[in-house]
Amino acid sequence: MNNTVSLVKCKSYDEAQYAVDAVLELLGGINRFVKKGDKVVIKPNLVSKKSPDEAATTHPAILKAVIRAVERVGASIVVAESPGGPYNAGYLKSVYTGCDMVSAVEGTSAVLNYDTKFRDVSYKDGKTVKNIPIIEPILDADLIISLPKLKTHAMTSYTGAVKNMFGTIPGTHKAEMHFRLDDRRAFCSMLVDLYSCVNKVPVLSIMDGIVGMEGDGPTAGKNRFIGVVMASLNAHALDMAACKIIDYTIDEVDTLKEAVERGLVCDSMEKLDIVGDDINSLIIRDFVKPQSHFNLLKLLSLPESLNKRVVSILSSRPKMKYSECIGCGECMRCCPPKAITMVKGKPVIDRDKCIKCFCCQELCPKKAVKIHRSVFNRLMLKFLK
Repeated sequence: MNNTVSLVKCKSYDEAQYAVDAVLELLGGINRFVKKGDKVVIKPNLVSKKSPDEAATTHPAILKAVIRAVERVGASIVVAESPGGPYNAGYLKSVYTGCDMVSAVEGTSAVLNYDTKFRDVSYKDGKTVKNIPIIEPILDADLIISLPKLKTHAMTSYTGAVKNMFGTIPGTHKAEMHFRLDDRRAFCSMLVDLYSCVNKVPVLSIMDGIVGMEGDGPTAGKNRFIGVVMASLNAHALDMAACKIIDYTIDEVDTLKEAVERGLVCDSMEKLDIVGDDINSLIIRDFVKPQSHFNLLKLLSLPESLNKRVVSILSSRPKMKYSECIGCGECMRCCPPKAITMVKGKPVIDRDKCIKCFCCQELCPKKAVKIHRSVFNRLMLKFLK
């Protein structure tokens, strides 16, 4: 079990090349992972068409730094991602442009992927899913370099290296996963299955934690300077280190809990093998968690059927802020259970159909979908603090 995470402090994106080279050197250097002639796929986090200044996507300076490092070895490089929304060449172009990936590859040998083919992959060892559709560039690679962004997440509490692999599932198939796995723990278990499946092709994860996102991430939160770049061959270990920095416990992040239970990572943050700078000097005690975040372990132990009812009552839900809504209909198009309809040019949520996946909040271009806590939720949180 590899629990090594390399960590380097970084004050700004102007220092991205130094930081990327440094974390790679701490793990043995880029030549340890890449050989001349290899086909390397770099997979950034491009959740939706967002400017780099919004801290919702991998910063182009990190992508360019990784490209430069791989180029030195003489490998071929493809930048590939399946963002939220349709998986077609036109949409990919708009996301690559909006996230400034086009300028990141300019002047390099790397190319942006527009091949939208995918294949169903059988994964018999999967705990939650046994068959997963995965985009072809990922399957054809000799090495995948994943570039996650350090952020909170309305549904999963935290999104990082493991969650970044959700972008290897093509377009609307992601919505199907949300619909099939509407329970948070089951969804996170699927993410662990997915990472293990994709990891048959070696995955090196390099995290953009220079400026992350707190609050109602992964797209509607607020920028937060963290000042770190990290890397690991074990995405679970990398996520554990990131969670330590933003003051999450293992029990608060279901992908981590699942990984620990499966023996894929050490069972304590103190057992991580951190090389490089001191992680304890980076811990942020007041990092803001999403409004939907609620530590269910604080509830009294209840029978499973009753506990589900209590959780349903306490759960946060998406709510439209119509003063900010432009009526584009993106929330309706991306909603997995089709719980949103447009009425007089504005979206209306059917609460009985809503599975609280927060895809609408994640993909709204104007941050017009807010996270609403019920009265019971707010009272319970108040008394349990």
